[in-house]
Amino acid sequence: MSSQIDEIKNRLDIAELVGSYIRLQKAGVNFKALCPFHNERTPSFNVSPARQIWHCFGCGKGGDMFEFIQQIEGVEFGDALKTLADRAGVELKREDPRLKSERTRQFALLEEACKFFESNLAVKPPLGGLTALDYLKKRGLQDETIKTFRLGYASDEWRALGAHLKQKNFSEKDLENSGLVVKSGQGYYDRFRGRIMFPIFDYSGRVVAFGGRILEAPTSQAVGATEAVAKYVNSPETSLYQKSKILYGLNFAKSEILRASECVLVEGYMDVIMSWQGGVKNVVAASGTALTHDQLKTIRRLAEKLIVAFDMDSAGEGASKRGIDLALAGGFDVRVAGALDAGLKDPADAVYKNPALWQKAVSASRHIAQFYIDSALKKHKPNSPEAKREFQRTVLPVISSLADLERAHWVREVSRILNIKEEAVWSASEKNKPAEGTENVFENSASKPKTRKELLEEKVLGIVAEYPALVPKLDPALSALISSGSDGTVVAGGRTAIFAELFLSGIIDAEAELIKCQRELKKEYLKEKLAYLNAQISSAEKTGEGNVGDLLGEFQKISKELHTL
Repeated sequence: MSSQIDEIKNRLDIAELVGSYIRLQKAGVNFKALCPFHNERTPSFNVSPARQIWHCFGCGKGGDMFEFIQQIEGVEFGDALKTLADRAGVELKREDPRLKSERTRQFALLEEACKFFESNLAVKPPLGGLTALDYLKKRGLQDETIKTFRLGYASDEWRALGAHLKQKNFSEKDLENSGLVVKSGQGYYDRFRGRIMFPIFDYSGRVVAFGGRILEAPTSQAVGATEAVAKYVNSPETSLYQKSKILYGLNFAKSEILRASECVLVEGYMDVIMSWQGGVKNVVAASGTALTHDQLKTIRRLAEKLIVAFDMDSAGEGASKRGIDLALAGGFDVRVAGALDAGLKDPADAVYKNPALWQKAVSASRHIAQFYIDSALKKHKPNSPEAKREFQRTVLPVISSLADLERAHWVREVSRILNIKEEAVWSASEKNKPAEGTENVFENSASKPKTRKELLEEKVLGIVAEYPALVPKLDPALSALISSGSDGTVVAGGRTAIFAELFLSGIIDAEAELIKCQRELKKEYLKEKLAYLNAQISSAEKTGEGNVGDLLGEFQKISKELHTL
């Protein structure tokens, strides 16, 4: 096993791997980024290509490429091993017990089902999918697109898939766990019948579920299956598929989203596929659910700009509104794609008519605040009481969620449009502002970022742990930071020592960094003393207790010391 792990590490570059998930910036010989595992504004996530490791100085997480895949995809080691082996082109030994898991078997079953549905597209009617293939081509899909997205067909038979999978040595329990069959009083029957099949993939491109669009009402019905025939049927949630975490098309779009620094959100499978075919490839769909926290966290790793494409009906607008509120709360730059021509319901329609129409709509996206302003002014004249009520209901909640300077811009804009004082708009927007302390949807309460003082302390300890010869250079005031082992060596955890390992190439660099860190750390200590003295002075002035003059003298002394550093 160790030889296979080493082979994978030799074939893959950690910077390239991590860079396929999040945006990396060059920082000398290393790379830095905003940490994908906790909310932060200043990059503290670092990658060292030389040592093939990563570490976040904010939340303390770190490790090698296997640990990164486990953390970013929320999987066990066996799944991370399989993902990286596939990426590296390393064939794993089948007898390895770590890979023989229920998840692995489910992935294999779903892959076999996908191949089965794909093969059905080439079979003649009445059992096959040539009619389905004809439908897809009439919708504008090209052969290469159908192949890329692995579209297929579930024949109008209620046991066809189940029988096929049993021939491949999958049990009825396996089939039931996959969500592809339904148990009735007379056995199992296929969940998908007479439907065009859309495989749903995870981040790594593995099939985890399916969506099925009705081609025509099925003629075969399982005994006891009396439910109305729905236009779309999706797999139920399983151990591999939680719809609140999956974004349809992300496995295809992730590199394009990273490159463009923006993600286009549409509503349906066909919208994603046609958009991809039409040249807008940084596109995903929320798979029939309102946009969730987990989906937004995934997008945030790749881009901060989110372009939402509404269907031009009230239902589409309402469904997207919930996701927009969450995205704004998470600090996204939210925009709305430009309006489509009359008669075009969605991106799929636009691409079918002319791909340039959809490309233009994406390029002409408007800030979400501008979108709601325009929508309100379509309904009411700007000087009317109705317009002010509409602005209060739809525009101000959006403006209130923005950062201060951006909010100031839109407050001025609303003031100008409605011809009312900016102070009134500010006051109204403050009432819509989220309550102080409201949890950010991207905040990981278990991984709170460290203070600057704590980060500097870790750096100092890391340097002297890596370069013990520098201990005599340590300021006596900071000596309490270090401890020694029984053999006299400096003791430090991996989280602190890793700074020196990542960024310092020798003792000369280390000494210069130690001097710098000690100076900055001393400033932080002095600031803490000033804050304490300030509180003491305020208390003494209110109560009349204590010597205010002595406290002021000490405050001035420390202030002077701080300014000399």
